[in-house]
Amino acid sequence: MNCWSEMHWYAIQTKPGGEETARQSIASLDLETFLPRAKRERVVGGAVRHFIRPLFPSYLFARFCPAHYLHLIRYSRGVCRVVSAGETPLPVEDQIILEIGARRGADGYVQLEEKAWRPGDAVRVEEGPLRGCCGIFERQLDDRRRVVILLHAIQQARVVLEKCCLQTAEAA
Repeated sequence: MNCWSEMHWYAIQTKPGGEETARQSIASLDLETFLPRAKRERVVGGAVRHFIRPLFPSYLFARFCPAHYLHLIRYSRGVCRVVSAGETPLPVEDQIILEIGARRGADGYVQLEEKAWRPGDAVRVEEGPLRGCCGIFERQLDDRRRVVILLHAIQQARVVLEKCCLQTAEAA
């Protein structure tokens, strides 16, 4: 594969929060860009909110020929660097871009797999007043948004939480 004189996909590292600025700057060179985004849920002030975030924060993909565009891309607004090994940019396989693109839903956002816990899995609360507490996953409730865990405390307590508040924890 001759990556210098052929068109390939490359990963571009952007300045923090500069994904869209870099995407627009590179697109203005008439190059194809791909900035996959995902819709994520978080609990804010007790309410579930949806946020649209880049799937890979501070990264996007661009399809270009390094011999003609590498210098222009390196100095585009919002760009930190083209992911490289030394001075050689590392191409991203077309199949990876296709697979990410195939996971986009009708709304254009990449569909993320839900975390699937099994009874007995160790979990840690990441949001809300019980943040930092650990417990054991017991079951998911019928609304599929809330779960029941056995909370480790002075005594074990059973609590119901929003599923998006949990993260898998290392078993103690």
